[in-house]
Amino acid sequence: MIEAGTPPLFSWPLRVTKQQWRTVVISVAAVAFSATAGLEPPLRNLITFARAGASFSAKQLCSSVLMAGMDPEQVLNEDLAAGQGMIHTRIKPNAGRVEASALFGLIRAEAIQNGERGCTWQIDGHPKPRLPKPNQPDSATPHPIGSAWPLSDTAAAEPPEIDEQALKDALDRAFEENEPLTPKRTRAVVVVQNGWVIAERYAQGIQPDMPLIGWSMSKSITHALIGRAIQEGLLDPGKPPKVPEWSDPQDPRQRISLDQLLRMNSGLAFEESTGTLNSDLVRMLTQEADMAGFAASQPLSKKPGKKWSYSSGTTNILSRILRHAIDDDQRYWSFPRQALFAPLGMATAVLENDNSGTLVGSSLVWASGRDWARFGQLYLDQGRWDGKQLLPATWVRQARTASRGSKQAYGAHWWLSRRKSRPDLPYDSFSAEGYQGQLLLVAPSQRAVIVRLGQTPKKPGFDANAFGADVLSALR
Repeated sequence: MIEAGTPPLFSWPLRVTKQQWRTVVISVAAVAFSATAGLEPPLRNLITFARAGASFSAKQLCSSVLMAGMDPEQVLNEDLAAGQGMIHTRIKPNAGRVEASALFGLIRAEAIQNGERGCTWQIDGHPKPRLPKPNQPDSATPHPIGSAWPLSDTAAAEPPEIDEQALKDALDRAFEENEPLTPKRTRAVVVVQNGWVIAERYAQGIQPDMPLIGWSMSKSITHALIGRAIQEGLLDPGKPPKVPEWSDPQDPRQRISLDQLLRMNSGLAFEESTGTLNSDLVRMLTQEADMAGFAASQPLSKKPGKKWSYSSGTTNILSRILRHAIDDDQRYWSFPRQALFAPLGMATAVLENDNSGTLVGSSLVWASGRDWARFGQLYLDQGRWDGKQLLPATWVRQARTASRGSKQAYGAHWWLSRRKSRPDLPYDSFSAEGYQGQLLLVAPSQRAVIVRLGQTPKKPGFDANAFGADVLSALR
């Protein structure tokens, strides 16, 4: 058993020291004073922080340590530093479980390994549906071994000519730490050109085959899964998607199309903020058992198709639309591997589900740097892989077509480099991007794919525009 964080203030049955009672009394007095003074009671924010912190800590430790194999101290010191001293965690490797608690143990959360599907989490005070046990393994065949690079189908006959010193210098700058207040914490960089891996580097403690979280890079994976479902005849892009919350014929949300969901202009209200504890995003990812249901229950804030608004909730609605389209949970849970990961040789890739069983397509794809590069290569090659058209012929073009209202910033679940914040990147390049500096950059004009994975706590620590331009300048 591995324990981390502050020792538990008490255990059940309750045994509290005089100092602990003093802390409780002071806290209660502060809450009472705030209430009588007409101020916002701090207790609400405190409980919200505790629930979010405990849930996030349990889940991140479970996935990072028990699934990916990272050092728990590294995860605590980097990924979970904000909760140190307030969140107590306990890792139980033999049980495949991580427990977290806050507020003297009053708030508890746990995350549990779920076979090939990574980890799922539960939190006190919310429904805890148990997922049905699989009747058969998620994969009908053993996990594939990633094919050797260069990729035989798309690679050039010879490795590309590059400025090796310039590329080395670019990677040095990606990993250097010269600003203590704004660390980069780059964990992996992989550079591919013409189907050849021409450079890669990993931080201490990170192995080449270690799956790392993509956060919102996962959205682009969801775009591919929707494309695969269309390719297999499971979804019809011309028909309205089936969403139970919108079943009333008079509900204006019935007018929302699959394309509008993919383009983030559905009109649904959703507050996308990581800096606000009460935001829809934080609540969905840390407190909701059914994330898609929570997002789909939001009202319209604008007429569908009229305004672009980035929303992780929208992607999770798409994940559940895919679940309804497949209509077989065993097949649904294995679909990412069978339809996408296995054909691409992404042997390390995992897409986790929420507590209701729906894949968290907005945020929870884990894969090694090389496997993320494989995914980028699929889009570089217009959806073809190993001589087979895995995605509809126009699917990549759809991803790269700017969405209405996005100011040329966003296509369909992919970011576009023609936006103002990417002045130094090729106009034709596009990217999957995620929280804390995750980046998968596809540059067709240079036949290049660039992956950067890390844990950058503050935006100034990593500049995607500068990094991408730095690496691409070394390629010929």
